[in-house]
Amino acid sequence: MQLIQLEKDDWNFFCPASGKQVFTDDGEPNTAALRGMWCGEVPDLPMHLAAEIEPLWQAYLESNEVEEEGIDVVAFLVSVDQPNWVAFEITTKGMACGPVWSTNWTVLDLN
Repeated sequence: MQLIQLEKDDWNFFCPASGKQVFTDDGEPNTAALRGMWCGEVPDLPMHLAAEIEPLWQAYLESNEVEEEGIDVVAFLVSVDQPNWVAFEITTKGMACGPVWSTNWTVLDLN
């Protein structure tokens, strides 16, 4: 799977294939193209997994438990052999009481 890295000032993210917003304003999936979504703060707990990617994620978790390594979402995503799927690593930056940023990974089926 290809990984595309983006830096944004907001969470507005549109599917390149359909033009539809990927998530609603409430954070719910808004496109059938969505296959998975992970948040950098809790990478071991995906926020959304489609049926096609769930067994792959479970196999990755099981192999990580055996090897006692940390969760590396990027390593998992690039290991998935789905040529029409694209993973977007989106880092959002802003200001609060200082600079803050958050990263999430969103997988779309662009077929």
